[in-house]
Amino acid sequence: MTETLAKQLTQIIENSLQKFESISQEDWNNKPAPEKWSKKEVLGHLADSAMNNIHRFIRIKQDDQTNIWYDQNFWVKASNYEHQDLESVKMLWKSLNLQIARVWENLGDTDLQKTIPVKNETPTLQFLMEDYIDHLNHHLKQII
Repeated sequence: MTETLAKQLTQIIENSLQKFESISQEDWNNKPAPEKWSKKEVLGHLADSAMNNIHRFIRIKQDDQTNIWYDQNFWVKASNYEHQDLESVKMLWKSLNLQIARVWENLGDTDLQKTIPVKNETPTLQFLMEDYIDHLNHHLKQII
């Protein structure tokens, strides 16, 4: 199952990068409202999500129970994605997600029921992997 999810993630990355090419610079930068994220900031949020989840996926394999969660709005603002070069944000997102796919390929199905604390919950690795793809697809629909 871990290899299947890794392949699914890799396919999502490849398909999304192709679709990104049809989005204009203006559309990437447009904020639907002052407090809402632009498409570029949504992609930056997905990079932040990848950064935090890489730690979870590796730590769960190691039986490390570090509780990793983050304030997504703070991270997007602190990273200043709004004013970053679009190609840099795309490259960051791509690289982090390819790394996640490589980590997933290195996990075993026996790891799927291991747990790790996330804020006030203790999800399994399987849940985190499936939820990661669902979260990714949810936000990619906002972009594409």
